[in-house]
Amino acid sequence: MILGVSLDDIKSPLPARRILLKDESGDAEEQLTTTQQPVIVKQPIATAPIPKERKNKKTLIFIILGVVLVLLIILFLSASKKNIVTGKVTLTYWGLWEDESVMNGIIADFESKNPNIKINYKKKTKEGYRGLLAGRLAKSGSGVEVPDIFRIHNTYIPMFRDYLASVPTKVATNIGLDTDFFDVYKTDLKENGVWLSIPLMYDGLVMFCNSELLNKAGLEVPKDWWSLKKAAIKITEKEEDGKIKVAGAALGSVDNVDHWSDIVGLMTKQNGVNFKSIETAESTAKLKDVFNFYTLFKTSDKVWDDTLPNSTQFFASGNLGFYFGPSWRIFDIQTLNPGLKFEIASMPQLPITTTSKEGIDTGSELTNIYWASYWTEGVNNKSRYQEQAWKFLEYLSSVEGLEKMYEAASQTRSFGQIYPRKSMVDKISSNSKLKPFVDSANNASSWYLASNTSDDGLNTQMQKYFSDAINNNKGIDGAMTTLVSGIVQLRQKYGLMR
Repeated sequence: MILGVSLDDIKSPLPARRILLKDESGDAEEQLTTTQQPVIVKQPIATAPIPKERKNKKTLIFIILGVVLVLLIILFLSASKKNIVTGKVTLTYWGLWEDESVMNGIIADFESKNPNIKINYKKKTKEGYRGLLAGRLAKSGSGVEVPDIFRIHNTYIPMFRDYLASVPTKVATNIGLDTDFFDVYKTDLKENGVWLSIPLMYDGLVMFCNSELLNKAGLEVPKDWWSLKKAAIKITEKEEDGKIKVAGAALGSVDNVDHWSDIVGLMTKQNGVNFKSIETAESTAKLKDVFNFYTLFKTSDKVWDDTLPNSTQFFASGNLGFYFGPSWRIFDIQTLNPGLKFEIASMPQLPITTTSKEGIDTGSELTNIYWASYWTEGVNNKSRYQEQAWKFLEYLSSVEGLEKMYEAASQTRSFGQIYPRKSMVDKISSNSKLKPFVDSANNASSWYLASNTSDDGLNTQMQKYFSDAINNNKGIDGAMTTLVSGIVQLRQKYGLMR
């Protein structure tokens, strides 16, 4: 038995052969002795002929395998050729705010150090920009101009995450994204532990105060919302017919209050509204409190109304005590009224009652939460030149690069873009107009209520739900259900993570 198989079961193709140890026929010459070896005669092994159909099938298989192999080699070589960039490359960079004159110097400096990379910078207009950019990024490789690098608002991330290349870990480490940049960027520009953009600037919301009106009323700059409320009432002056002549604060309305959505957004953050669980009774109640407080300035306090001019213009005219806006509004106001005396202060905070371990009321403290709204740079994830693009952004976001951009911008206006780095705060904090921004930046937060982004998308749609609630004639109670439903809908539509 061999492996359980009987020798009798083995069907050999060879004919049977006998070895004679004795002369069975009695012929002694043909007998073999026990020391003799038998002579083995090798005979050809008979093989069955391979059927013709089987031969054809084998041949066909080899042909198919050969074709597949050739195709794979072609695809591999094609992909390799596409990913290998040799010689000089040109990066298309779409910006928004800075003129070519501001960017040309720093671009020339970069190109001199990197002769194989050329930067083609183009300043775009804000109106319709989000739609144009999204359309071009979706058409990469179709022959139209598609940017390799582009500027987006921080709240655009959910709308552009499918087009954004991840910041390489080495680049993020080199520039200190996690360590030296303001903390708000980690929340806004980082998803699932991966950076999607590099900020070159910071901006947010601050309070503009008319110095002459405050002095006339004998008031100091308020630090909390309740103090501001009292100050606004004291500043307000009215005609005999009740029409507001001097307004206390631009709050309470939507249509004629610039940056109303940022103001309301900040109030929601200070009041602890959790938009990730807005359906809960606690979050809904806190949101309702924000609406009730915001509208008080128009309804009961009457320090602002819908008949007044646009808040930016009214503040520039000298007839508004408190106005709220970002840093670039400083240029607008200085242009409208160069002689206006005003100061910049951090946004008012919300008083919070503190309690000791024994349950005793120990007084009120203030929140320390501010509002951020800024623009940041992304890289097209379909670009052939991602490595070169990140190299350029690494240079722009370096201390050297940021300083050069600030200096260049300061040649055309009173100051450049606010630095995004903690380590660079001291370089501009001596500017009284910028100090409130940098002092509050590391405690700032943001959400999808950013004004003046012209995105016709997430921010615009979110603002519509909020403005409808504020303007609801039946009051906020009747509008809350629709508002909460709208927030949930947009949260699902855009995959909001905060």
